[in-house]
Amino acid sequence: MFVLISTLLSIVILAGIYHLSSKREQQHASKYQLLTLLRDVVHLLRRHRAATHYSIQFNKNKEQEIEDLNQALTQKLYLLVESSRSENKPMYRVLQINVNKMLEQWQDNSVARNQMEHGKLIRHCLFLMDEVTIAWLAIEQRDELHDEYHISWQAIIDNLETLTQLRICIRDFDDVSDQERLKNTAAIMLRKLNQLAVIAPLSIASPVAVRSIQALHDYVEDRVTGLTEEELYNITSDLSLTIFNTYDHVLSTIVEDLYLPLPRLTLA
Repeated sequence: MFVLISTLLSIVILAGIYHLSSKREQQHASKYQLLTLLRDVVHLLRRHRAATHYSIQFNKNKEQEIEDLNQALTQKLYLLVESSRSENKPMYRVLQINVNKMLEQWQDNSVARNQMEHGKLIRHCLFLMDEVTIAWLAIEQRDELHDEYHISWQAIIDNLETLTQLRICIRDFDDVSDQERLKNTAAIMLRKLNQLAVIAPLSIASPVAVRSIQALHDYVEDRVTGLTEEELYNITSDLSLTIFNTYDHVLSTIVEDLYLPLPRLTLA
C-alpha cells in the first residue's frame, strides 16, 4: 500500500512538473515569436522610410522596392496580429491598421510628415517590444537584467528622439538661422551617441558608425562645408542603423539569456 501511494504521489508530482514546464515553454515561445516579428516589422519600416524619403525628396524611382516592402510588411503584420491573440492586447491590431493607412497615404505626405509618420510607427513597435521584454523579465524575476535593460532602453529612445529632430532640421537649412539650429542639434546628437558607446562599444566602433559620427563631428566643427541635403540625410541613415544595431544587441543578449538567440536579420 505504501509503495502504491508513493508511486501515485510521484506520478502526480511529475505530471505537475511537466505541466509547469510545458506552460513555461509556451510562454517563452510566445514572447520570442512576438519579439522576432516586431523586430522584423521595425526593420521593414526603416527600409520603407528610406525608400519613400528618396522618392519624395529626391524624385528617385523606388516603386518596385516600395511595393515589395508593402507586401512584406502586410504579411509580417498579419502574422504579428495572429501571434498576439494570446496576449489579448488591441495595440497590435492598432499597429496593423496604422501601418496599412501609412502604406496607402505616404505619397500625399511632405518629407517632414513622412519622417514623422514612419517614426511614430517605429516607436509604436519599439514600445511593444519593450512591453514584451519587461513582462518576460518580470515573469523570470530577473531584476538585475531588468535594471540593465532599462538604462539601455532610455539611452536608445533619447538617441532616436534626437535623430528625428536632426532629420527635421535637415529638410530646410538654407538660411543662417536654420544652419545654426542644424549644427546645434547635430552637437546634441553627438553627445547622445556617446551614451551608446557605454552600452554597446562594438556597435559604435563599427566602420559605418565611426564614419558617420566623424562626418557629423566635422560638420559641427566646420571642418567640412557644402554638404548637400542628401549627404546629410545619408549620415543620419548611418546613425539610425547604429542606434538600431545597438538596441538589437541589447535585446539579443537578453533574449538569449532568457531563452534562445534571436535569428539573424535578413531584412536590413
